[in-house]
Amino acid sequence: MTKLFGTDGIRGTPGEYPLTDEMLYKIGKACANLLNYQKGAINSRLKIIIGKDTRQSCEKIEKILTDAISSCGIEVILAGTIPTPGLAFLTKRFKADMGIMISASHNKATDNGIKFFSHSGHKLSQKQEKLIEKIIFNASVELGALSLDSAGPASLPAGRQACFEEVPRIYIDFLKSKAKDLSLAGLKITVDCAYGALSYIGPAVFQELGAEVHSANNEPDGHNINLNCGALYPENLAKLVVKYNADIGFAYDGDGDRVIIADEEGKILDGDYIMAIIGLHLLKKDLLPKNTIVTTVMSNYGLEEAVVNAGGRLIQTDVGDRNVTETLIENNLILGGEQSGHIVFLNHSTTGDAVIVCLEILKVMKETGKKLSELRQCMSKCPQVLINVKVKEKKPFEQIPQVWERISHCNSRLNGNGRILVRYSGTEPVARIMVEGKNKELIEEIAASLAEGIKQALGE
Repeated sequence: MTKLFGTDGIRGTPGEYPLTDEMLYKIGKACANLLNYQKGAINSRLKIIIGKDTRQSCEKIEKILTDAISSCGIEVILAGTIPTPGLAFLTKRFKADMGIMISASHNKATDNGIKFFSHSGHKLSQKQEKLIEKIIFNASVELGALSLDSAGPASLPAGRQACFEEVPRIYIDFLKSKAKDLSLAGLKITVDCAYGALSYIGPAVFQELGAEVHSANNEPDGHNINLNCGALYPENLAKLVVKYNADIGFAYDGDGDRVIIADEEGKILDGDYIMAIIGLHLLKKDLLPKNTIVTTVMSNYGLEEAVVNAGGRLIQTDVGDRNVTETLIENNLILGGEQSGHIVFLNHSTTGDAVIVCLEILKVMKETGKKLSELRQCMSKCPQVLINVKVKEKKPFEQIPQVWERISHCNSRLNGNGRILVRYSGTEPVARIMVEGKNKELIEEIAASLAEGIKQALGE
């Protein structure tokens, strides 16, 4: 069966498979038909809410999905431009049966994608994603006692379409409610909005809580999302923080589910530092369930060292914020995330929410009376090298002798004083190499060797 979904929904180039007009229409109908049959009530008041980031291609994708879904008798609510965590929240807020977010997250403006959320506001499971794929690519699918034709039921009345202009206000009020009585009066905050979905909402939250806010890259034009700015280019944020003499700076990605931070000295703090600062603060206050944080295999060993030394522990998952969220739910935990800045507070949101992360960091600063440069001292990173290599195919590394043998040789060179992680991106044609160890020169040499081996075997 053809595979549509990667690690975070469906992504590609609009106009090219899997984001052709025809496939988008099939995806919309598959989602609608699945809901109709799962609910067992065609013509009932089922609802799907659709949000989008600031890419120019979002409007056309939104229209195709809306037409497909409404043709199956399901009501479509158009949330407009909203960050991914906002769409997850609104799915629950409007009691929708599914949420669809049109975004390629941190990717360039010419890319786009679709993320799917269940009625609970959580990302669809892999099992649910595979079911959508089956509906699209098979003539019929068995759903319990029901047989679902991929073309869908005929002659259904068109579902109603509705737009809600007050959506940004609803989401801003929700975010402020998570700040409780937090006052940001006297604080200077710099925000790099990445020309994305948080361009208005992000700065507005901090301003309404009393902060002096300096915004950058907050005028999207459909083509500039993530363009040399935002969470992928935190060095720009660091310069702005120093320029404005700010107390803290936040850099978002295009769809607002990740954040990288800079302290008042211009030091860049990734997701590992964020989890360390907030996690250790909660641990000290006895507010961290089971004294446990969930991370992925990409997190630095320094985070584990800091948490364990403070009396806590880590659970590691595969890469992907959905894996983090599922592990949090399974273990009744509240805090987890990725080095990339996807941080999940399950007691506040059903997925990674950049603004909630910012508010939690600001709470720690306020409650401790410490500057961020002081708080970051709670963790010391182990040297780590990350290299991305573009590849023409994603063949398992163990099936490529020259690559597998090189990985084995490099592991022996580390001699137990570090670790190597080589994996493929779930959203891009890229092999990701991570080497970690105490000897910086050695791990740089090893990472370069692995990158060269992969380029020779799989490079474009």
